[in-house]
Parts: sequence; C-alpha cells; structure tokens
Amino acid sequence: MRVSKKRYRIKKKKSIFKNKFFWIIISIILFLGFSLWLIIFSPIFQIKTVLVSGNEKISINEIEQSVYLRTETKLLFLNTKSIFLIDTKSIENDILKNYPIIDNLKIKKLLPSSLSIEMVERKKIALWSKTDTYFAIDKKGIAFEETNKEPKEDLVIISKQHEGEVSLKSEVINEKILSQILTIKKTISDKINIETNEFTIFESEARLNVKTTENWEIYFYLEGDLNWQLIELELTLEKQLPQEKRHNLEYIDLRFSKVYYK
Repeated sequence: MRVSKKRYRIKKKKSIFKNKFFWIIISIILFLGFSLWLIIFSPIFQIKTVLVSGNEKISINEIEQSVYLRTETKLLFLNTKSIFLIDTKSIENDILKNYPIIDNLKIKKLLPSSLSIEMVERKKIALWSKTDTYFAIDKKGIAFEETNKEPKEDLVIISKQHEGEVSLKSEVINEKILSQILTIKKTISDKINIETNEFTIFESEARLNVKTTENWEIYFYLEGDLNWQLIELELTLEKQLPQEKRHNLEYIDLRFSKVYYK
C-alpha cells in the first residue's frame, strides 16, 4: 500500500522595504526631524532683530546687547538663537535685576525672527537722602539710582532715622508718607505762594520738618489731620505773620492743638 506524502510550500518573507507601514513610519520620522531642524536651526527663525520702545535714559543699544547675550542656546553641541527656544520671562527678570530704573518690562516674540521689548522707566519724583548719600526715588518711594544733589533740586527728602544699608529697588520711604509730602508741597506753593524744597522726616515721632525758600521751617505731625494743619498754616501767615513780619522767623509748629512760632 502506497502512502502519499503532503507537500508543504514555504512562503517567502515579504521584504520590509515593500511594507507600506514601514515607509509611513520613515516618512513621519523624516518629517519630524526636518520640522525639529527647521524650528531649532533654520536661519529663518534665528533672532535677528530686537525692537525697543519706552526707553528714555537707557540707550537702545545697551538693551539690545543685553538681550542678544541671552538669546543663544546650546543644543546638541550646536549654538542656536531660535525664537522658539527663547525664555522671555528669564530675560525679563535678568534685565529688571540689572536695571533698577526700569519699572515694568514686557518681551514679546514676533515671528519669524524678532523680539519686541516694551519698557516703562521709573520717573524721579524726589531725591531721598541718608547721611549725605542721595538716591532718586519714584512715586512709590522706590530708590532706583544713586545720584548727586543738584544746587536747585526741586524736592529733597532727608531721613534722620532710616536704619541699614540702602539697596536699589527697595522702598526707602512709605508711599503714603511720600504722597503726604507731595500734597504739602503743592498746597503751600499753590495756596500760600511759598516754595519748599527740603523735607526732613523723623520717623519715630511721625514728624516732618519742611524748609521754605524764605529760610524758615514748618513742623507737621504726619499722623494728624494734614488738611487742618495746612489751613492753620494759611491762617497764621495771613493774620499773624504777613510777609513783612517773617524776616526773623525760625519756625511754625503745627503739631499741636495750638500753633506755635518763633
């Protein structure tokens, strides 16, 4: 009896290069690789321009150079200035730290290759002094620049009891007290027609000595009713101390319920 044998056909393996899914994956990898190169290294997206606005005292060139130094990143042993890798918040913080005169700063990315820098500089509202060292301060009482006293400085605030070293960007005078000083100066100028330029604060006593250009002083109590003290000053000068009687005047003290002068 003859036994029949089954024949088996060995199926040949299909080449991976003929597999469409292989080429789809390769295409995706190439696309992602090209996109990554385009984003990181393409000249199209390298920072070329820094646009600066809002500066007054700081030069545009100074800010541009400061920003350019912080735009370069090292990646895969290569340097790039890709706009997509720029950490604008970090640059903002660095600039604000190095330039106390800048009050506010915003950096925006402008595709494909520019950065826009909008800044607001602090405005000097007065000079603040401690032991013959002078600092420019803004409306919030923040010291932002060590400077020299000018002969005709409009407003100088002298602290007699400020403790510790003064660091830039720190509050050296309370914003409320500064506002009171500005109000006093303006009121005396507008209503009484007397100019004042030097204000000395004794913090522990809440006392403010105001020196007039007529070379006599006014003493205020900062925790009292300043409006009433200013009215008392106006009435005293009008009724008791007109211009012709002020030649030897040393001070007018408004800190108490009764006005004293000498």
